[in-house]
Amino acid sequence: MKQRIVVVGGGTAGLIAAISLRRVVPDATVTVIRSRAMGHVMVGEGTFAATPNHLHEVLGIPRRDFCALVDPTWKLGVRFLWGPRPYFDYPFAEKFDNQILPRPGEPWGYYCLDDWPGISSVCRDALRDDDPPHANPAVSAGLPAATGYHIENHPFVEYLERHLEQQGGILVDAKVVAAVRGEQGIASLRLDSGQDVEAELFVDASGFSGLLIHQQLGEPWVSLRDHLFCDRAIVGGWERPEGERIAPYTTAETMEAGWCWRIEHQRVINRGYVYSSAHKGDDEAAAEMLRANPRLDESMLRAVPFESRYIRRAWVGNVVAMGNACGFVEPLEATNIQVICGHALRMAQVVAAGVDARAIEEFNRWVVGQWEEIRDFLALHYRFNTRLSTRFWEMATRETPLGNLQGYVDRYRAQGPSLWVDEATGTVGMFGHDSYLAMLLGMRVPWDRCEIQ
Repeated sequence: MKQRIVVVGGGTAGLIAAISLRRVVPDATVTVIRSRAMGHVMVGEGTFAATPNHLHEVLGIPRRDFCALVDPTWKLGVRFLWGPRPYFDYPFAEKFDNQILPRPGEPWGYYCLDDWPGISSVCRDALRDDDPPHANPAVSAGLPAATGYHIENHPFVEYLERHLEQQGGILVDAKVVAAVRGEQGIASLRLDSGQDVEAELFVDASGFSGLLIHQQLGEPWVSLRDHLFCDRAIVGGWERPEGERIAPYTTAETMEAGWCWRIEHQRVINRGYVYSSAHKGDDEAAAEMLRANPRLDESMLRAVPFESRYIRRAWVGNVVAMGNACGFVEPLEATNIQVICGHALRMAQVVAAGVDARAIEEFNRWVVGQWEEIRDFLALHYRFNTRLSTRFWEMATRETPLGNLQGYVDRYRAQGPSLWVDEATGTVGMFGHDSYLAMLLGMRVPWDRCEIQ
């Protein structure tokens, strides 16, 4: 009998998980239960450079078809209005590994104290002067290898639904109203249609509620509040003015009680202010955002509460948590979709190889390692951002712990920029030396015997 797998939730997480399972475990029956009444998250999303590879190579999504129907714009990295520089660029392309020292006798990254080529040099090569302002470089030939996407959620999810069905997956429009416990975890689900659905494996992609993993199985959340202090966002946007060129990067701008993203789409510009409610109320945050972005329509702004956290064990019995049901951190490095891709592929590989207690334990340990790596990298952004001297930023630069990156930063402060491998930097996989050095040098963090003017 074919293995039956049921995915609860039809957003980005549930659909990527379902398609990954269909591709890696083709002899399994994969059903996604989602309710259209839930609607879509109307917000822009950015990706890592590795995400397109998962979409097109692992999930089998044709590039040209995807670009024509989803209409993504490309993303070469992040432009940070952060630290003492006017700005610095954090590109996907490596800037420190496998390079010749710029000048004899000077350590890695020394030249970056004054000069920061960043994304701008990549953009000059990728964008042609004769490109029309609204040309979508994501569909043109000759894309740089280290290229991610900016995606609008609604067309992205609709595309994933169609692709799942093309891959032999099943979509059921229904709402889960009850779950029946069994020896392995969950035995069956009751739908609002009255139907009972059984499966050998359930994927909980139900969002922040954690319908199966948290509410039914009682797996607790692990809070990241002691490292990441922001807990709310104000979200809005506006239509792109005619003739305005699309910037090929996400912008992260320092604000009084947090930071603000700018994501570039073909027709709209998406803005969101991530902030600490302990330092600024919703009305104050909205007013600050409007002052910085006069094109915003105040009536369209909405506040979104969140908590940075992860589920203690992502795989419990026959239930695997995916997406926000597994964990969430603020989108400072656009980790959301890439985390989903990584977790979905790893889960599918375990299912294909055969699930046992050891495989589940290794999966859970790997997932926790990823959340801790992301936590520490985001903390690095806060600890050394000296751009503003507000109450929030004075607290953040004084009190943000660096976790497993503390040893790395201690060696940087003592020895200057260099490349090394030790237990402090780990090998979980989302970031590495280039990412750490890009942020430390971008924020002009000094080291012993280094004088920064």
